[in-house]
Amino acid sequence: MQGDGSAFNTPVFSRMKQPVLSDSPCLKIPASPFMKHLGFGTGVNVYLVERSPKFGEYRSPWAVKKINKKCGGNISEYSKRLSEEAAILKQLNHKNIVGFRTFTRSADGTFCLAMEDGQRSLMSLIEDRTEKCLGPFPVHAINEVAIRVADALAYLHHTNRLLHGDLKSANVLIQGNFNVVKLCDFGVTVKLDDNLIAKPGQRYVGTESWSCKEVLEGGIASNKADIFSYGLILYEMLTLGIPHLHVFPDENDFENHEEFEVEWEAAELEYERSLGTRPPLVDYDFDLSYSPIIELFWVCTHELPGCRPSALQVVEGLHQLESLSALPDPTGKLEF
Repeated sequence: MQGDGSAFNTPVFSRMKQPVLSDSPCLKIPASPFMKHLGFGTGVNVYLVERSPKFGEYRSPWAVKKINKKCGGNISEYSKRLSEEAAILKQLNHKNIVGFRTFTRSADGTFCLAMEDGQRSLMSLIEDRTEKCLGPFPVHAINEVAIRVADALAYLHHTNRLLHGDLKSANVLIQGNFNVVKLCDFGVTVKLDDNLIAKPGQRYVGTESWSCKEVLEGGIASNKADIFSYGLILYEMLTLGIPHLHVFPDENDFENHEEFEVEWEAAELEYERSLGTRPPLVDYDFDLSYSPIIELFWVCTHELPGCRPSALQVVEGLHQLESLSALPDPTGKLEF
């Protein structure tokens, strides 16, 4: 996702069964200017579609990912990719994964993937807190995101043998005051084998600021690639910053543009060197109640994949916290 939309770079799944289109001839959606625009990705736009009541009963809105007809000559490729994403989403059924609704055509003939509306992305909430000059999210909010996303990952990895492949705050949806947390955007998933290693021919796409070193260097992706990115979602909630972008200077801190350009070029090199590593927390001041979350961030972002926990181990550790009805003494050690 970008903003509230979604990144859309999908590997090819040549053997994946394509979803059957909805029995409805088309999805009746208003013209684009009359719909709330939730976000965008390569070749697609995402809109909020308010559905008319049925027999006097309220019907919840849908988030609809629709092919952008202005994307040029790649409409057939984008349609294929959206069909593959629909096939994946249709087979998933988990309370912390956005629900599939239908895959069909809109009135103008373009393909649409309709999903349940997740309200707001975590990234948009982070942007709000930044604009209001607020500090990190409260511990209970971070803990809620941590356990719900970990539950979704455990289901993806261990039940469905799927790597999400693009975990970041933009792909986490929040309803209410963190009452519901759901994972979205399955356009770049990777099939895993029984050892949770990417099957031959699968290509990890991801977003570089959230990607681990092994995939950035062209290595083999595993379930631990998602775990690294998961740790960086915790980093985002702790710092309100995108991983590794802290190295870039603020133009307002410089008296002339030339000095800024020199510093910016140096920052670009530092950014490239920092990708795939654990971003620092040294410039942030956290009270002791954040210690378990910081410890989880630390272990999930280890440079060596074998030193990161599995999603099941993360869930088990976080359920230990939940069972205490309050966060534990931060001087205690949490086992992941």
